[in-house]
Amino acid sequence: MAEIKIPQSKAEVRDLILEVVKTLVALLEEKDPFLKKHSERVANNCANFCEEFKILRTEDIETIFFAGLLHDIGIVAVPLDMLKRSDPLSEEEMVRIKRHPVSGEKVLANFSYLKDLLPMVRHHHEAFDGSGYPDGIEGDKIPLGARIIGLFNYFDNQMFPRFSEKGLSLEAALEEINSKAGQLFDNKLINNFMAFIEANSGKSEDYLLKKETASMRSIFTNILQKFTAGKINPPVMPQVVREVQTVIKRPKSTSDELAQVIEKDPVISLRLISVANSPIYRGVTEIRNVKSAFPRLGLKETLNIVLAIANKSLYSTDKVQFRILMDKMWVHSLASAYGSKLIAQNLKLDDSEKFFLMGLTHDIGKILLLKAFSEASKDKNLNMDAITAIIQEAHLSLGSLLLKRWGFDEDFINVLTHHEDKNLSPDTDKEILVIHLANMITRKIGFSLFEDEIDYAELESAQILKMQPEAIEDVGNKIKQVISDVAHLF
Repeated sequence: MAEIKIPQSKAEVRDLILEVVKTLVALLEEKDPFLKKHSERVANNCANFCEEFKILRTEDIETIFFAGLLHDIGIVAVPLDMLKRSDPLSEEEMVRIKRHPVSGEKVLANFSYLKDLLPMVRHHHEAFDGSGYPDGIEGDKIPLGARIIGLFNYFDNQMFPRFSEKGLSLEAALEEINSKAGQLFDNKLINNFMAFIEANSGKSEDYLLKKETASMRSIFTNILQKFTAGKINPPVMPQVVREVQTVIKRPKSTSDELAQVIEKDPVISLRLISVANSPIYRGVTEIRNVKSAFPRLGLKETLNIVLAIANKSLYSTDKVQFRILMDKMWVHSLASAYGSKLIAQNLKLDDSEKFFLMGLTHDIGKILLLKAFSEASKDKNLNMDAITAIIQEAHLSLGSLLLKRWGFDEDFINVLTHHEDKNLSPDTDKEILVIHLANMITRKIGFSLFEDEIDYAELESAQILKMQPEAIEDVGNKIKQVISDVAHLF
């Protein structure tokens, strides 16, 4: 029988609590996705509110955050049809609904590490004047955390009602809460609550992500400093790629010479042949050797594919928690490469293969940061959203460093440095505009670390390049087909 490890340190206890909370939140989502979103908004608002006005100690803020996530966990005991019925409930059904704070306390009482959450969960529907439930306690007898959760729970229900497409306006919701100060809510909390909601327009950032991002940022800063100081050596370009570049640049090089260089690496050779035989490149006859792939692919496209195959080896790790993120990053890079090439072809720009390579390498700094962090981190419960946010901030300088060491020219480094720029203009280099647009298309079609609602007609890069939304949509569809056909072959 496997030995059960009992947490010893505060960090280990916190990791265990986080695992339990995430499991219970997943259970809540399975019961009702609406409740999960509601609970997340309440939890984030409560924690950020307490932090901003220093209402609780730092360690207690995390406790109220967890309690906010789980304040409705008792609803798992309520029949789903009762939850989703818009008709008025019977008196007996209302009694059952009102038992959910007690049911929630009962569920959480099975986890000794969650004992501090119990009073907040049980009493989040108590009213300051004693008219609430389940115990009818009043005033300061209601735990402070429960008073805060009750306040934000009520606010969220006004803004995002279950059975209405549109909730109250922010102003109307605040007026409603202000009218119940001293009755449902603690008067002493109302002024700060009003200021907080008005300052944040009723929306609050992910508290846990914010804290984890802050704690990880110092680790990534240290990694960047080590790279800059030469204490961490970035990967060198594979020898076969350098040799292929040299052969292609020679005026009188032959296909035999190029084939001999590529065939030194059997893995790259086999994958190159597989890609040449894939649906997007397939011709009349089957390609059986490296040399016969050149006429079909072209020399520059061959170099791009060889570099892509060699690059793929960077996107690997032994650590399971990083593997999914690395796979997503690889697909994003490949989708950006083909997208950039397709845009360049649509616009009839010279050397579309160069755009392929720019798209492939534009985010290379992210993978280096992620690999370095995966090797440095011993934490088992990492928030991948926090990691994604930080590598998004820090990847540009590191990517530039690597491309310089690999011998790429200033055009490539310029694209890598500026493809995230917010302000584009007609003076912006076309290469930057193309990679920016390809990057946005991958977000729209789901081949990115980010999921954005994007209107192609509103993109500055598309407007400056004078590329119509229909043409961009067509590029997006072609990218999907390409990724389906070849991503697994690299």
